[in-house]
Amino acid sequence: MPDISPTLLLLEDGVRENRWAGFTLAAFSGDQLLSLHGGCVTQPTDSVPWYSAGKPIAAIGVLQLLAREPHLTDLPMKSTFPELASSFLGDRTLTDILTHRTGLRFPDLPILSDEKDIFAILSRAHPRDFGLQPGQAAYDPRGGWWLLGQWLSRHAQQPWATFLLKNVLEPSGAPNMFFATPSQHASISMVEKKGERWTPAPESYGTGGGLCGSATELAQLYHCLLSGGTSSSTGSPILDTTSLQKFTQRWREGEFDSTFRHIVDFGLGIIVDSNRYGPTTIPYGFGTHSSQTAYGHGGARSSIAFADPQKKIAVALCLIGLAPENVHQPRMRAILDQLRSDLA
Repeated sequence: MPDISPTLLLLEDGVRENRWAGFTLAAFSGDQLLSLHGGCVTQPTDSVPWYSAGKPIAAIGVLQLLAREPHLTDLPMKSTFPELASSFLGDRTLTDILTHRTGLRFPDLPILSDEKDIFAILSRAHPRDFGLQPGQAAYDPRGGWWLLGQWLSRHAQQPWATFLLKNVLEPSGAPNMFFATPSQHASISMVEKKGERWTPAPESYGTGGGLCGSATELAQLYHCLLSGGTSSSTGSPILDTTSLQKFTQRWREGEFDSTFRHIVDFGLGIIVDSNRYGPTTIPYGFGTHSSQTAYGHGGARSSIAFADPQKKIAVALCLIGLAPENVHQPRMRAILDQLRSDLA
């Protein structure tokens, strides 16, 4: 069994030095599961907020439906949503949204508002409102993924959260993961610093930011993807071979992302290893020694989850303690590099 005690020491140092309040880590090396937790996270089964690290779950759900109904792939959004007729967003496709190429960016979309009110916001939006051009690469924190949730609900004819639980999370071996609601949150709350004290951070919701659960279960999902899209624990598939290949190939390559302020490559709803553009500067990467086939997604200033097929590892790591981007990116990179060294 790999010795990951150096990684544990690094994580415990962060708690002792008050750089984060707690941590939870799960990693598959081949089929071997290793896990660490500490600080305010007292059990490996504790649920934590993953923020945007949960975005790929919705993307997998979309790919499942497209495998059944491929004619939906290239249809504009207005074909599903009459609410978006005659709007800029109404002419965009699923691929535009999944690759963050709409030219729209909604960091503060009130996703708990009434559906009608949100559609009104989306229908009025144009790239010029955000200082962007149509089709420009710009990571959209909320808007596109909220719409993906509505797309799933309408085409699956059931609530998107139910569909994703039954068709993605449960069959992948992550039955206890869930999407936060005002009445259900992670057992461990995210915190941020005010002076030297940790205070509760705002809750996050929706398909794009509401995923909660243990690091073990999120790593289990990536292990399922490493296993060709079929879970070794449940025996159930979540993606067929063709859909998995579409999910992880580079659909957006070599384009400067106006949100991340860096070139970042994307698959369909997932970040693909972008170390070729600067291993020590790429935001939400998978460590400076990740392989070119690695893929995953980060959660705002706190978490990362990914699979590295070449290295045969699947990882989920959450630090309880938001930090500014210029602090978070180096700290996460250092932890992942130590973990990779331990697993090598």
